[in-house]
Amino acid sequence: MNEAEFLAKWQSEEAIYRAWGSFVQEEIERTLQSTSPSVDLQSFLKIPPQPRLKAVDSLIGKAFHRGKPYQDPYADIEDKVGLRFIVLLTADILKLKDVIEASDRWSWSLDKDFEADRDSRPMEFAYQSKHYVLKAASDTQTAGLVVPKGTPCEIQLRTLLQHAHSELTHDNIYKRDPGTEITKKIERTVAKSMALIEAVDDFFAQVLDELEKSSEAERNALTDLSQLYVQHVGRTAHVDKSNAIVLHAFRDQLGNTFRPRLEALLAGKPFIAERIRDRFESQYTFRQAWILLAYLVVSEIPNVTAERWPLTVQEIEPVFTDMGKTIT
Repeated sequence: MNEAEFLAKWQSEEAIYRAWGSFVQEEIERTLQSTSPSVDLQSFLKIPPQPRLKAVDSLIGKAFHRGKPYQDPYADIEDKVGLRFIVLLTADILKLKDVIEASDRWSWSLDKDFEADRDSRPMEFAYQSKHYVLKAASDTQTAGLVVPKGTPCEIQLRTLLQHAHSELTHDNIYKRDPGTEITKKIERTVAKSMALIEAVDDFFAQVLDELEKSSEAERNALTDLSQLYVQHVGRTAHVDKSNAIVLHAFRDQLGNTFRPRLEALLAGKPFIAERIRDRFESQYTFRQAWILLAYLVVSEIPNVTAERWPLTVQEIEPVFTDMGKTIT
């Protein structure tokens, strides 16, 4: 295959590769959302992924002018379309890894694995990324086109810090012309920066683990509140950031006894659910899961509740009134 034939074939299939890249992106995001409902894609993916087609000159150069030992340059180049998923921590990469490797919509190969590189060369700090090639497991219809079986898409998984490092160094250092010298000082500085990235990732992971442990009671309580809200009110509670604020203010009231106490209150005073139901459409506060906690603490510790209440007084006044209490 010569350059003209290569280019003609690419122009005839460019739309197919674009459609395949979009399909892979949507499938990964959909599966991640269904298997990890707590994941907010907008915050989990630090840079929105977008299928990127390789530029024509880059394709021609790679196929014919870089000394690559391709038997079939068109078929052998597997990054004609690619996707990059950027997350915060290496632990987040594992979630994407599980989604990619579990799908039956494609076969996959791991062309570069920074974890394996690190294990095999523990004293070396070099360019890091996790690269997959996903090939359509069967003819796939999408966007009005048929993607033939075996069509490849390259996937790169990186942390935000790895991405920053790659953006700075990849073209400037790792892809320099063969005759260009790189001083040992630059090589050492780059290696030190990657070592620092690994250390920061470890520190961030430790911080996240400690935060998860410290907020476990509040997360469990929010689950209880959401479930009991549906059970007693018959609607799905809203959960915005105000829930974290209220739960944190009364975290000493949570724990193993929290759900039984709340269930007893709702069973003994069914009017609470009725009042919430009546105000659901018209009042923001009564759509929030924390409203059940508000009724509980006003019932049990009204004076402390008035002192600690972290939001506006107007939000808690109806609860005091419903419970026959006064704010002092």
